Amino acid sequence: MPRNLESEFAKAVRKLNRRKQLVWLRSGALFLLLSAVAGLIWLLLKNGFSIQVENFTISSIALFLCVVGLLSIAVFIYRSKRQSESRSPDSTFSNSFRSKERRPIKRKYLIGYSILIAVFIFQANPAFLVDPVNHFVTRLVHSPAPPNAKSPWYWANAQTLHPAVANMPPEAEKSIQSVARYIADREPDPYLRIKALHDYVVSRVEYDLDVLKTGNRPLQDAQTVFATHKAVCEGYANLFVSLGQAIDIEAVYLEGRIRRDLAPLDLIPASLRALNSGYDWTLHAWNAVKVAGSWQLVDTTWDDGANSYSTNYLLPLPQVMIVSHLPNNPDWQLLNDPKSQDAFEDQPILTPEAFIDGLTIASPTKYETAVQDVAVINVQHPSNYSKKIAALFIQTAETEFSLESLLPTDTQTDKFEPQQCQSQQALSETEISCRFPASGDYQVLMFSLEEASSPEPRATPIAQLRFQASVN
Repeated sequence: MPRNLESEFAKAVRKLNRRKQLVWLRSGALFLLLSAVAGLIWLLLKNGFSIQVENFTISSIALFLCVVGLLSIAVFIYRSKRQSESRSPDSTFSNSFRSKERRPIKRKYLIGYSILIAVFIFQANPAFLVDPVNHFVTRLVHSPAPPNAKSPWYWANAQTLHPAVANMPPEAEKSIQSVARYIADREPDPYLRIKALHDYVVSRVEYDLDVLKTGNRPLQDAQTVFATHKAVCEGYANLFVSLGQAIDIEAVYLEGRIRRDLAPLDLIPASLRALNSGYDWTLHAWNAVKVAGSWQLVDTTWDDGANSYSTNYLLPLPQVMIVSHLPNNPDWQLLNDPKSQDAFEDQPILTPEAFIDGLTIASPTKYETAVQDVAVINVQHPSNYSKKIAALFIQTAETEFSLESLLPTDTQTDKFEPQQCQSQQALSETEISCRFPASGDYQVLMFSLEEASSPEPRATPIAQLRFQASVN
């Protein structure tokens, strides 16, 4: 008996020690989890961060929810397994059968298998896991919806910088915070305050063409862009967000794509495009900003012309933006009926100036159309429209790369020359007829011509279409 008593006592002590260790382990794990959650919430509320994986951007909160979801599934399966085992009869036969035929999976293996499966799914298609979580987080945190208030677009002072930006003294530009505070102190109107932030980014930042020419991409965070005054679209958007956050304006960094025919391929050397043939040159970044209780869209990069300032993409209608910008998250289209990728690429390309003038293309309704030797385009416009509409067409190359295209610029020759289409303008419509000389792919560019005092009228791009001609 004493030996049995001593053995039972030792077992009880070991059991108690294991329980203490388990309690400490669980407490430590809970503490680490709560610390991670608190740190993540702090980072998110402060300025947020994201992780870039190839062409996909995963927000911190989305990644956290993915991990928590997988762990929750693993724990649920494990607990269900344990409960089913505890309900089974405690007989010698059942124990023997369970030990031989239904050996329970260890918890560490179950969690490991779950994570491994998730990794395989992520490698095969990252969007399968990332997109639903990012969409859920976006709706939860930002609740994007079509604007319920009309913005001042098209701006009356479209060609003029905001006075607070034009007259900003050097001492006010010591930091992002000092710039934003200077603007906020001098502009109480919420829409004009957004215009001032937009104007500061457009007027102070220069597009870094060396990135397109060399492929070398410097840091694009807001602080670096503020210090160097150079950026690509990512840096423009980051600086706009930081300026807004400095004065409690809710601004969001958006990622997506632009139309294939609007990508700046002519600025990228052919050799660099050939070496990076798998890269998506349509990737782009812009912003959404909440003003007067409504979400609006902004693209400071596209408003920063080489030698001009514009407000075409400062709080435009969502219908204007969706012609050229497709966000990864459809919620940020700010449309009641979001467009798919195919519908986005199929629509005719209209510039903001076309919307401003009230122009629409009645036919063709698709961006790319097959014709024989003549393409007919019908443009609808207001009856009091005083400008003339003209069009040019040019045949596009069959292949993007050739040995000739990789030669230095001074040895290249233009294979195709633009030719003019015929226009007939009536009271409320203009019919454009383009006769193609041979079979091939053609691009048609349309312009509005405004009569001016100079001999040559000013031409403004208004639309772009493609045609596949089959000339007999």
